[in-house]
Amino acid sequence: MNLNTLRLFVAIIQQGSLSKASEHTGVPIATISRQIANLEKELNIQLFDRQKSGVKPTTQGQLFYEQVHLNIDNLLHIERTLHDHKHALSGVLRVSMPIGIDSIWNVLMAFGQRYPNVAIHCQATERTIDLVADGIDVAFRMGELKTDSVIATPVAYARAVWVASPELIARLGTPTTPDDLLHYPCASFGKSGEQSIAFEWQDGKCQVPCVFVSNDNSAIVHWAKMGQAVCLMMDNTAQSLIEQGQAVQVLADYPSIRFPINALYLAHRHRSAVVKSFIEFVKEVGGWV
Repeated sequence: MNLNTLRLFVAIIQQGSLSKASEHTGVPIATISRQIANLEKELNIQLFDRQKSGVKPTTQGQLFYEQVHLNIDNLLHIERTLHDHKHALSGVLRVSMPIGIDSIWNVLMAFGQRYPNVAIHCQATERTIDLVADGIDVAFRMGELKTDSVIATPVAYARAVWVASPELIARLGTPTTPDDLLHYPCASFGKSGEQSIAFEWQDGKCQVPCVFVSNDNSAIVHWAKMGQAVCLMMDNTAQSLIEQGQAVQVLADYPSIRFPINALYLAHRHRSAVVKSFIEFVKEVGGWV
């Protein structure tokens, strides 16, 4: 049963005529008539007596109205409350996120669309931060965490994949096992000073030497596109390159272990309405990577 149709039905009885219901709802009379006819067909009852002087609810129509109008009024009240909350919520949300998890941008944009009066300040960094000293409301971090001072809520899981450009594969061949990577130039997301990265899959792990390591995801993408290395990157980033024909996945038979992305916030700090709404939002859209 269509909620909008029920709203039109209630409007006809409360306004007293089709024309006034049309003025009240902004819906053309012809559309209202068609919707009511469909409702009568669905219920298999006649809701209105149609006369030259106007429409009048039948006994069954009046009974149906008494059953539904309070529920419709309550739903409209809830709708208005949510609309007012959406536009009343305002302030600043300060977020910290790791470099390279591009899908977090989509979450922030979606939150901004739902709450247009909230300004979002985002700090992208890999360093360890102090939520209080750095003035951060919510921080996203990857991997397992060891902390008692904050609440860590898993909001998504991520996986890294190996990709290479068609040109590199044509030049060097396709690696078929993780050990083969020892004979290829490799690049990966990592911290300054790292010369190799640990690659872990379901049945094993190995240390892969890298000719290029960066904390900038776009740098790894560039190396992959230019055919300079076999590159380890987030699966959502890799998928975009694969769809564009700029890379192919290698070692698909050795999927990496998934790792959690957590939203961190202080356990005992008073949280504003903006922060509470954002935490609820990321839980609602969990699994976005």
